Amino acid sequence: MKRLQVTIITIILTASSFAQDMLVRISEIEVYPQYLKEYLAFANEVDRLSMEREPGVVCLFPMQSAEDSTQIRILEIYASQEAYQSHIQSAHFQKYKQGTLHMVKNLNLPDMIPLDPETMKQIFIKRQSMTTNQQTFEALNSAWPKGEPNPYGKYFTGQSYLADVGGGVMNVTFEPRCRNNWHVHHGQVQVLICVAGRGWYQEWGKEAVPMTPGTVIAIPAEAKHWHGAAKDAWFQHLTYHRDVQDGASNEWLEPVSDEIYDRLK
Repeated sequence: MKRLQVTIITIILTASSFAQDMLVRISEIEVYPQYLKEYLAFANEVDRLSMEREPGVVCLFPMQSAEDSTQIRILEIYASQEAYQSHIQSAHFQKYKQGTLHMVKNLNLPDMIPLDPETMKQIFIKRQSMTTNQQTFEALNSAWPKGEPNPYGKYFTGQSYLADVGGGVMNVTFEPRCRNNWHVHHGQVQVLICVAGRGWYQEWGKEAVPMTPGTVIAIPAEAKHWHGAAKDAWFQHLTYHRDVQDGASNEWLEPVSDEIYDRLK
């Protein structure tokens, strides 16, 4: 009789937001193939309910091999040992366990030792950043337009947008972590008015200044500076120039390094 083999990878992470003691487990399950459709229905249900109802369940991600659909992998990640114990005692997991007992031929639970837990943590830090960046612009509830992709994007780290709102005023929208390069306005004062979200302004050699709706900053001519979004928030500001002298210009300089940016809290 052909058997379906299911492998469940259980990873419990260490990080400030995860458990201090890491548990890695590859659970190997053999399932009779005649129960494949029924088993997958149980597995999908417990996956969906666990993600919806259990904050400590970080990920349950079932997959099938492209070469052999009977080969199933389910990536499981829990925030802590306590979260895992709570999960296996939940009503939806117990329903899955009791409902699939007759479908499972063999079960093996070998514990594993992770080779590089530090890099593993970075996966979730990166994913969190990606998720933040994917939040919709509409979440800002801004009265100002998002605009089009910024034609000066080569002078920015990350994605920004530009909208001409008239009267010499431009609206700039920054996705989370987006910021412009260090730059200087020669012979003119730049004014920034934050209208939505959270961001930063910093002059060379000085502490960064947080910007929230209503913050107004007049940047002196010849001051080397940058401005951009916070790590976890969209940011929108109006900008215009005043006290413009003959021959006024902008000078774009080097990008703001991650070392400088990531120090901001």
